[in-house]
Amino acid sequence: MGTQQLNLTPAGQAPLGVYRLEVAEVIDETADARSLVLRVPAELSERFHYKPGQFLSFRVPYEGKLLTRCYSMASSPDCDALPKVTVKRVEGGRVSNWMNQRVQAGDWLEVLPPAGHFCLNQSHQTASDSDIVLFGGGSGITPVFSILKSALRTSQRRIKLIYANRDESSVIFRDELRQLAKANGERLEVIHVLDSLQGYLTTEEVRHLVRGHAGAEFFICGPGPFMDTVERALLGLGEAPARIHVERFVSPPDPDELLAQEVEARAAAAGSACEVLAVELDGQLHEITCRPGDTLLQSCKVAGLDVPSSCEEGFCGACMCRVQEGETLLARNDVLSTQELAEGWTLACQSRPTSARVRLKFPD
Repeated sequence: MGTQQLNLTPAGQAPLGVYRLEVAEVIDETADARSLVLRVPAELSERFHYKPGQFLSFRVPYEGKLLTRCYSMASSPDCDALPKVTVKRVEGGRVSNWMNQRVQAGDWLEVLPPAGHFCLNQSHQTASDSDIVLFGGGSGITPVFSILKSALRTSQRRIKLIYANRDESSVIFRDELRQLAKANGERLEVIHVLDSLQGYLTTEEVRHLVRGHAGAEFFICGPGPFMDTVERALLGLGEAPARIHVERFVSPPDPDELLAQEVEARAAAAGSACEVLAVELDGQLHEITCRPGDTLLQSCKVAGLDVPSSCEEGFCGACMCRVQEGETLLARNDVLSTQELAEGWTLACQSRPTSARVRLKFPD
């Protein structure tokens, strides 16, 4: 392994926007997955407050590079005292294998604040009595489990979890799920689908499993083909796309690849000069100027605007915003769907203005 063992202390300096958190506990979930419980100091409690279903981004040194990876929190802010991420080994995965082999309680990790839009909406204005149907595939159970626990604690909604795995030994959170199902038998139904016994989940099986849950709110996370099958089946049943939430993670390019992409993107936008960038943030409108070639996020930061952001590499979606006026050029996108792009959403960290005036709105 080329990854270095971190030996970080609270007094050490981390890059701007990155924090150092201590690993309070390591839990071996299965033979190839473990959870890391993180201790958040009181002065960072507000910064690390999170919504059910969000993730944390970790920065790990590897052979002279600083690799960034996102891992969803399996903990619930409504049930658990400390945040917990769960990491499953990926064949050839540099960071996931290091997390499973090397990290121990007492180690310090570089972490970015919570991010992500794959969340249970708990606001009073949008709270719903509709059912919640959760689909988790493999380690995709992690954000789904967070949502499940919070929904049980904060609502009276019926919940159904369909959890697909390779075999019984690969079922993460097996005992916790059994206990929750036993304690909440009238509201929670857990169905396990094992490839070794039933094969891969099919569109027809999805249709059968969601029978009686029309109009539910659906959350899907897992391997790409698994998510595609579930989403296709739900859309085929006429379920509203706005009620189907899909979480897709990809590993970002290495830093040298990102640098090459940055140079290319700046060159592509160099001929465009934005005179006014209007930014609606937290109900207030700010008009700022842009330096040629800067991304929307870079311009906002230079102007002192505290807009939401996390990885700044185009794969976490924390800086999603909607272009309400003008034109922009999106260099890299591993987050936004075709529908979201059509609705005007972009990633501030990867998008550059290409018209004289651009107006953005960040979600409240």
